Amino acid sequence: MKQLFISLLIIFASASATAQTPGDLFAQYKGKKNAEYVHMGRVLFKLLRPLVNHNDDDPTARTVMRSIRSMRALNLEDCSQKVKEQFLESAKRLSTKGYEQIVSSNVDGERTLVLVKLKKNAIRELLVLNADDEDCQLVQLKGKMKHVDLDDIIKNVK
Repeated sequence: MKQLFISLLIIFASASATAQTPGDLFAQYKGKKNAEYVHMGRVLFKLLRPLVNHNDDDPTARTVMRSIRSMRALNLEDCSQKVKEQFLESAKRLSTKGYEQIVSSNVDGERTLVLVKLKKNAIRELLVLNADDEDCQLVQLKGKMKHVDLDDIIKNVK
């Protein structure tokens, strides 16, 4: 019995120390008290596309709507300090396998990470993680974005 208990303890400890995917982070924290989670899927983007195409004043919006298929965003700003600390620990174990790192910073307890998944010279996924003691955010954009489109979006956001 004692051996069974020790074995189970080791299994659970090793399972909690494993790397996490972005999907794991969203699933684990979107239901926390005061967490803000938004998911806009392919269908919603298709429904909004004609509305944005009629707006000739904003070429950035057309570029975004043309290239993004889905978006997920998680904001833990209003969550308890315990949840934020847990998120920071989970973010440290984020698996970057299959991603190319664009930006990585870990200064004064603030972790910032920008990752992309590339396929045939197109950005298929953009993942932005920003976490510190006060605010924790995770944003995931999926689609088929060109490097030029991404540059245009960044220029127009500034």
